[in-house]
Amino acid sequence: MTYSENFKKILLTNLIIVVSIVLLDQISKRFLFNEVGLNHTKEFIPGLFNFTIVQNTGGAFSILKQHPICFKIIGVVNVLIFSYLTFCPTVAFNILTKFGCACILGGTIGNLIDRFIYGGVIDFLDLQLFNFAVFNLSDVFIDLGVVLILLGWFFTNKKH
Repeated sequence: MTYSENFKKILLTNLIIVVSIVLLDQISKRFLFNEVGLNHTKEFIPGLFNFTIVQNTGGAFSILKQHPICFKIIGVVNVLIFSYLTFCPTVAFNILTKFGCACILGGTIGNLIDRFIYGGVIDFLDLQLFNFAVFNLSDVFIDLGVVLILLGWFFTNKKH
């Protein structure tokens, strides 16, 4: 297999990852938004996990919620940066790091779609086991992407 064939496979895999994350995120939000309703809760696993549909105009943990335009701008900038890092052939990251960038890109696009359609991100995963903010699948994939990038960085630096 030549470098270009390998790169094409990684590129296609990353494209599939990004599109899958966006679709999974958007379908789950739309389904639960319609089934449960905004600002309502549906118990799923009593005492452990609920579906609570809320809109977050701010960032993580609703920070700066009074400035939603900032998060639209940040989201667009992130999409540009992570598109470059994920798909540019001159960015020589290892496969874990590339997959991490694809996860962050997919999650960012999923949340950005909400910001432009609804004016804020739709969150629905509500862990009752401990007091934590309501979040969504895009958030999960962004966090997973950060972990993959850190692992990729760790394994790359360990070799050197």
